[in-house]
Amino acid sequence: MEFQLVVLIGCLLCVVNSLNNSDGNETSCQSSRISHRSHYASKTAYEVVRDQNENRESNAEGCVPLKFWLLSQHGTRLPGKKDIRALSSELNNLRKSILKNSKSEKIFTICPADLERLRAWRWNNSITVDRASYLTEQGWNDLKSLAERMKQRFPGIFSEEYSKSKYLFRYTDTQRTEESYKAFAEGLFGKGAHNFIEAETETDRDTLLRPYEACSAYGKNKKRIKKRDSELNKFLESDLYLETVSDISDQLGFRTSLSSDQVEAMWDACRYEQAWYLERPSPWCGVFNKNQVEVLEYKEDLKYYYQNSYGYEKSADLACFTVVDMIRNFEYSNDPRVVAYFTHETQIQIFLTALGVFRDKKRLKAKNWDKMRMRLFKSSQLTPFAANVIAVAYNCSQGADPVRVGFFLNEKELRLDWCRGQLCSLSELEQRYRRYIDGKCSKLYCK
Repeated sequence: MEFQLVVLIGCLLCVVNSLNNSDGNETSCQSSRISHRSHYASKTAYEVVRDQNENRESNAEGCVPLKFWLLSQHGTRLPGKKDIRALSSELNNLRKSILKNSKSEKIFTICPADLERLRAWRWNNSITVDRASYLTEQGWNDLKSLAERMKQRFPGIFSEEYSKSKYLFRYTDTQRTEESYKAFAEGLFGKGAHNFIEAETETDRDTLLRPYEACSAYGKNKKRIKKRDSELNKFLESDLYLETVSDISDQLGFRTSLSSDQVEAMWDACRYEQAWYLERPSPWCGVFNKNQVEVLEYKEDLKYYYQNSYGYEKSADLACFTVVDMIRNFEYSNDPRVVAYFTHETQIQIFLTALGVFRDKKRLKAKNWDKMRMRLFKSSQLTPFAANVIAVAYNCSQGADPVRVGFFLNEKELRLDWCRGQLCSLSELEQRYRRYIDGKCSKLYCK
């Protein structure tokens, strides 16, 4: 495979190949509960979230798909530099303490199968700082498989071989997005396809793929979220969150409560490992029960809600350039036929906010977790690893507007409540975003 990504030598999750399951422990283990895996916030595995109906018909009656526009997050990756430095020692220390606690008479509720996995677990020393945030093998497969499914779903669009005029690829200046583009290209055209494709890389101030990087107002908002009076920090100091940390500590046999950082280390280990190895239960996931997982998920959602979504009033306008790019591409019948952009979760969340989807009637707050458990805004479902928004332009034989656009989030049909039908007419899109089209995004996107 001709790509530069980290190959995880050996196995991060070194587990015993065969466990004695005669007493039913394996089936009752928390780590094997599939429901947990769909609540790991931004580090949820794409395979858990995507549309599993690969034979779903995407053509609206009387309409033929003409153009394909993709905004995709990179696939599953390794931790960043800070996390790699911290996780190795933190997790090794926690592992030793948990195993020691399991031998005492303290209350200890981690199931036996997970305990055995934890006993066999070792940090993979091939995960080093110089490979921080690199795309993993599963991350490569996320994007390659996505491309293969799109070819099957829209054969008319992807029927032609690559040419620069018909296919436009662009990615940010990071290893994980570049490798994601290469994986997607391989899924479309075969092994080594990126060697003959002329893809674009981001500019110094790329307002199309990372507009937030050049926006000082966005940076100031991120700093506000870290202040003590923010909803996120209020939640971290709430009785609910502190009791959750205390309960986790008790379950693992600790007489004093673990720190939030220690809980966060186990939470991250669980999510990364489960995303890297889809069929191998991570022992760190067995640390948490379903209720605790949902509390930790909400903590992360509070951050994203006020940083990239409806909790930040300027969020939608940050997507101005990206929205206009999509509409302009559909306004003209000429090439490119396929546009594929590879970016990051922040841009996906901003773009979804601009579309006005998954907006709850009530704002996410530190004190309303219980009332918001069925909320629409869940990063686990919106922006897992390899999250993507797809827009497809159709030529329809009936109606006054022949050009109509269908939207998909993680391959699932996405209905926009401000559109009159299953598909949005191009005129509806132009009317909805007239302020972006007629205005200057350079002035609108970062007031």
